Amino acid sequence: MTLPLEVMAGPAVAARRHRLLAMLIDGVLLFLVNLCLAALLEPRWFGGSAAGAYPDSSGGALEVYFGNPFRDPYWFIDLMVGVIAALYFWGTHLRWGRTLGKRLCHIKVVSLDGGALTSRQAGVRAASYSLVVLVPYIGLALAFADQLWLLGPGKRCLHDLLADTVVIEDSRRA
Repeated sequence: MTLPLEVMAGPAVAARRHRLLAMLIDGVLLFLVNLCLAALLEPRWFGGSAAGAYPDSSGGALEVYFGNPFRDPYWFIDLMVGVIAALYFWGTHLRWGRTLGKRLCHIKVVSLDGGALTSRQAGVRAASYSLVVLVPYIGLALAFADQLWLLGPGKRCLHDLLADTVVIEDSRRA
């Protein structure tokens, strides 16, 4: 799918390296939120017994990442972090067109016509980006596939295509 002429004639589509760096910054921020929630809500972290916390988990690390996250007795923390991440991306994209990571990388998200995002566009983007990892067994593979679309000729991830958005260089250099 090619970009509309309005977007092609406007600001340049963001460089892949800027998008990846912004994802890394936002990922670190959300990791810290996850760490704080886990420290507050998981009694195992405060010296409680972890024995039996993951019943029948013989798959090792692969089961942790590609298993069913809802088998974990603390699955609600993963769900809370997913919802917090979705709200973070939805709110920041709707209000400012960018997250903290995008701001630091001088890029922003706009509608295909170059205008601000609608609530629907920000919501579709946030849900398809943040909540897909909660899909049992294939969530991480879906998230990885979403990011691989960035390597395509339009430099747009799958969540950009679903939401009809594009990430551009921010000419204001906030």
